[in-house]
Amino acid sequence: MKDEYKTLVSEAEGLFTDRGSKFLAYVYPVSSEEEASELLLGLKKTHPKARHFCTAIRLLPDASLERSSDDGEPSGSAGKPILGQLIKNDLTQVFAVVVRYFGGTKLGVPGLIEAYKTSTADAIASAAIAVRKVYQPIRLDLAYDAFPHLLNYCKQNDVAVLEETFSETASLTIGLKKSTAAEELLRRLKEYSQLDFETLDEYAKQLSIRITFSDDEIIQ
Repeated sequence: MKDEYKTLVSEAEGLFTDRGSKFLAYVYPVSSEEEASELLLGLKKTHPKARHFCTAIRLLPDASLERSSDDGEPSGSAGKPILGQLIKNDLTQVFAVVVRYFGGTKLGVPGLIEAYKTSTADAIASAAIAVRKVYQPIRLDLAYDAFPHLLNYCKQNDVAVLEETFSETASLTIGLKKSTAAEELLRRLKEYSQLDFETLDEYAKQLSIRITFSDDEIIQ
């Protein structure tokens, strides 16, 4: 479980040429394999005469989904070098495609590995990198008169405020580090309330606050 990860801000491109072959690298920020498939389809329409479209993708904040394709190149000569550059730069939620125009001379496996690696590295070097934070959303339902005090505490102590809603009670949804959300919430509420308690349930009963942990995660 990761509390933050590195990804791309926007699309970037790179280029490598060797003995007449041209390798055009494209890297994109993505959130799904379906999105990557659409991008690949677009590139195939843009480059109808290209010989190969070799790819690599890393998804999820912990980069637990990784795939690569040689698209007809010798096994291990294209997809893995592309993926290797994504791993080397610790990037996820990212899709890379290298479009090859064959120049008439075979490069051999070492030459292909160098070409796919270098073109991808060139694209990443020209890209803007962003660090995204992964939050555990926690909803706190409390009395209206207590709401502004808790909101003020959050804003003064760098607690991410994700949402404010108002109905029969006031609701404040905050974001804490996903890996330590329960422990941090307990510490924060102790600091805010200046009360002595050992568990979140105990605190909720003392102040008539309902605490709800979301099953989702928020990325900002």
